[in-house]
Amino acid sequence: SLTIPSTVTELGMLSFEDCENLSEVIFLDGKRLLNQDFVHCGFRRQEQGLLDQEALYEMLVNQSDDYESREFAFTNCASITVVKISIGWAVSERMARLPHECKVSVVRRIRNLRRLQLLQDGNVLACFPVVHETRADESEHAIYSGLEILKDTFEVQDTNNETARSLYQVLKLIAFHELKESSIAIELAMWKSRIDLATSIPRADCRVSIPDPAKSLIMEYCGFAGFLKP
Repeated sequence: SLTIPSTVTELGMLSFEDCENLSEVIFLDGKRLLNQDFVHCGFRRQEQGLLDQEALYEMLVNQSDDYESREFAFTNCASITVVKISIGWAVSERMARLPHECKVSVVRRIRNLRRLQLLQDGNVLACFPVVHETRADESEHAIYSGLEILKDTFEVQDTNNETARSLYQVLKLIAFHELKESSIAIELAMWKSRIDLATSIPRADCRVSIPDPAKSLIMEYCGFAGFLKP
């Protein structure tokens, strides 16, 4: 396993070439490699997908001005089967603010989804399968040698949007708990205000629920509208 810190923005030419025993790569800087609109809006932006393929390409391939001399950082690493990208900024930080029982339900959901992985430190990884491709080396050196040199590269994919759907399920559950907690707080505040003003109304009758139009406005303000309906 290889972990790329969030401080790394580009991998060097052939940095991990011929690492035959390397089976997974973990990127801790998920914000750069995932589509932010998808994370915030869910499947209303599903045509974009969860992965930012352009940003990932810039990370995996050295950005030489000469296109022909660009090299894949993991050339001939045929054992890599998965790329994992940290989504702690989208999941873990919001989970930490939930009450314990709500947090437990989110953890249980994550553990039941094979494309998400919860680490011991609370960080969450989104897992993407890797598809390998063998192609001819078109570099100047290979052409000059006159020999056919084959290179193994890979493409990171989200097959059938399974990773995206898994993340969507978790974000939807977190949003549900956040809305539930905020609704309870608002209802208690409304209850208290009616109690303070009441003279002959029984205490129990002072409690009122939040009407659906108000819930819709709260959801839109809190950014939940892409995930839940009132």
